[in-house]
Amino acid sequence: MQKNIKKQLFSFALFIIVVTVVWYAITLHRGKNTNKPVYDEKISVIAPQAQKQTVVHSYIGRVDAINATEIVPYISGYVVDIIATGGQKVQRGDVLLKIQQDEYIADLAAAEANLFSAKADYLNAKIKYERMQSAGEKAVSLTELDNAKAQYLSAKGNMAKAEAQKFSARTNLEYTLIKAPFDGVLGNIASSIGNYISPQSRNLAYLVQYDPIRVVFSLSDKEFLNNMQHKNKAPLTVKAQLANGSILPQTGKIQYSANQINPTTNSIAVYAIFANPEHLLIPDAFVNVLLEREYENVVKLQKNWLIIHADGDYVYSVKEGVLTLHKVDILAEQNNYFLVKNSFAPNEMIVVEDVDERMLGKKAEYKLMQTEK
Repeated sequence: MQKNIKKQLFSFALFIIVVTVVWYAITLHRGKNTNKPVYDEKISVIAPQAQKQTVVHSYIGRVDAINATEIVPYISGYVVDIIATGGQKVQRGDVLLKIQQDEYIADLAAAEANLFSAKADYLNAKIKYERMQSAGEKAVSLTELDNAKAQYLSAKGNMAKAEAQKFSARTNLEYTLIKAPFDGVLGNIASSIGNYISPQSRNLAYLVQYDPIRVVFSLSDKEFLNNMQHKNKAPLTVKAQLANGSILPQTGKIQYSANQINPTTNSIAVYAIFANPEHLLIPDAFVNVLLEREYENVVKLQKNWLIIHADGDYVYSVKEGVLTLHKVDILAEQNNYFLVKNSFAPNEMIVVEDVDERMLGKKAEYKLMQTEK
């Protein structure tokens, strides 16, 4: 009986020794076999698809006339003719109204006559002064010479004054024709033939420039940096969506932006200029400004695939069968996605699930998932 117990104990001890040796051998073999993956399950990955993407951001904008002015007379007089009508398209220099000219024609004629007289006095004084200068001190006293010089200079001043009066009279005569200062559309003319108007009168009409025209919209400081100061200078297209949902045929161009951020709204005003030949953009109307930027050779990644580190943005990837951390350059944001610059190596795969960071640099098998376009 005792011998059987000893025999059983010996057999059990031998079994334990054999199991221990086998376990150690297997463990040692696994440690040496670096080609075998460390994961029990395969990692989900996708193949990066380099593509062209257009990103559109929409902002509310207000249409603003580049030039808009109230038409007022520079001089006083009775309206004798109204050439333009309300709602009419006019060009710079077109005559809108005409003020009675008789008084101003007479003033110009009087100014011209005064100028002729002043020129004659000037020539006489000049000739007299020059003769006295050439006669010498023996024939002409110093007092007489000084008087002749004074008369000459006075005549010269009177001639200059007469020339200025003629210029003023001619300008006033031109002001009897009230003209459009720029191309635009004329509002209602608040005057009739026979009305007496003056610079103190109410405004005669309101003139608005329609083409070109600008749209003002606001961007936050972050949006301004992303859209206006873009690091890779991807082409930017500016469009205007009208109230009925249609898109203005003409694309816009960023003209300039405000020189400071509004501290109340934390936004900066941006001005875009549009050609507006059909007058579809109306001053003070609201439109949607569409900023479209086209990116070449980018990869579209879900936001939750990225790892944010202090030194940049990363994704996990499997490169040559090894789990690695790949730094990415975010170019744009589109809904739940980031567009990143395609810097992935051939056959490199992007990990689309959470992994243990401690496994970086180790072998890993993966399963290829379907990519969303």
